[in-house]
This record gives sequence, structure tokens and C-alpha cells, in this order.
Amino acid sequence: MHDRLIPFDRILNFRDYGGWETPHGKITRGKLFRSASFHDATEADIAKLNTMDLRFLVDLRRPEERAHEPSKWSNESCRIIFNDEGGGGHALPPHLVALMQSELTPQSTRDYMLSLYREIPFDPRLVGLYRDWFAALGEGGAGVVHCAAGKDRTGIICALTLTALGVDEDAIFADYEFTNEAVDLEARMPRIQQRIEERLGRKLDSAALKPMLGVHVDYLREALNAIDAKYGSALNYIEQELGVGASALAKLRDNLSA
Repeated sequence: MHDRLIPFDRILNFRDYGGWETPHGKITRGKLFRSASFHDATEADIAKLNTMDLRFLVDLRRPEERAHEPSKWSNESCRIIFNDEGGGGHALPPHLVALMQSELTPQSTRDYMLSLYREIPFDPRLVGLYRDWFAALGEGGAGVVHCAAGKDRTGIICALTLTALGVDEDAIFADYEFTNEAVDLEARMPRIQQRIEERLGRKLDSAALKPMLGVHVDYLREALNAIDAKYGSALNYIEQELGVGASALAKLRDNLSA
């Protein structure tokens, strides 16, 4: 899995999530990328991105996140897709609001993450961006999808992408869970906690914060279970909610399989 990581100075969790075997062939490497945000990118990071021939980028962040930490990268050959409707300014995003609870515990944080994962697949703004991601994939070329940390909103659309391409569930969950290693959560925990505490103006218990900073297979399972409950399967959701019908799915598999 570590060979999927693409090292940058200040862009975290940037990796190629192609290369998996499927019944339709092996997914091509160098076409599917996932990442955390580019707000802290160095000049060297920007130069490296410029060599990657990325044709589209889908930024899943909310308006307030994009305003608070604007991306430092753009390229005239890469279409940037985002949705800033319904917000702006520097209001706290919901996950930070959740950390303002007076009785914050590891269990309350975990419960919040599970509820978040149940909601993400049905958030209208994210559904629109997920549709944009699949539409851009159908047009061909390499693309990258990211949110703030590249783990939750990004983790769900990457899992759905691999599902659409026919990757087996064990591999999908392995790709998702690899985020914990990719960002070296244990080593980065003190710095991340300090930044969150500075923004919130309060001290946090690291044990209560940890369930929000990493990923857990139960979170992704919660999202997929919510999808199954409403649509019967993730493939039905991809077709009915994200607009990827049989012909579009076949074309996607042809374009991304070696």
C-alpha cells in the first residue's frame, strides 16, 4: 500500500488508488488520485502537481472551509470543480462545532462520526459533487478528489468509485483504512490537536479527539449500510443518485481498466 503514496512536502494523504484487480481487468494506475487539501502546499508541491497532467480536480470542502484555507494550486489545464453555494465566510464547520460539546468523550466523538457517515451520502451538495466526479471520470484523463483531510467525504466517494469499477470489498476497505498510516496519525496527533485547540479556543482530551482524526472501518460500513437501506445496493445508489447508468458504467470500466 505504501507504494501508492505520492510524497509531497505539505500536501497530506496524496495517493494513487488505482491498481486494484477487478473482474473487468486491473485498474490503471495514474488516473485516480485522492488527497487532503492543498491549502498548505509549498512551491515544490505546486511544481510537482504541475507535472502530473491532472485534467480535473473535485474539491469537496464546504464554502467556509475553502474560505478559511484557500487552495494554493491551480493550473489552466486542470478543471477545478467545487460548490460554494449556501455559505461563505469563516464559520466553524460542523465537525469542529461537534468538538465544542461540554461533555466530549471518545464515545460521543465516535457516535458523531457514525452519524456523519450516515448523512454524507445524502447531502445534496456532496451528491452534486460526487456526480461531477463520475461525470469527469467518464470524460477521461487523470483526476484528483479531496476534502480537508482526504478521509471522510473523500473516503466515501473513493469507495464508491472502486465499487463501480468492480473492486472487491476487502480491497475497498483496505484502501480506506490506509489513511491512518498514510498520514501517520500517531505522530501528527499533537500538532493537529494544537491547531484545532487554537481555532476553538479550548483544550481537548486527545482520547476524545482521536476518533475524529482517523478513520475506522465501522464508519465506512455505516455509510454503506445507510446506502443499502435506501437503495438496496451501492451500485443502485451510483446509478440512481449519481447518474452512472449501465452504459456509463461500462465506459468507465473500459477507460480505467488495463
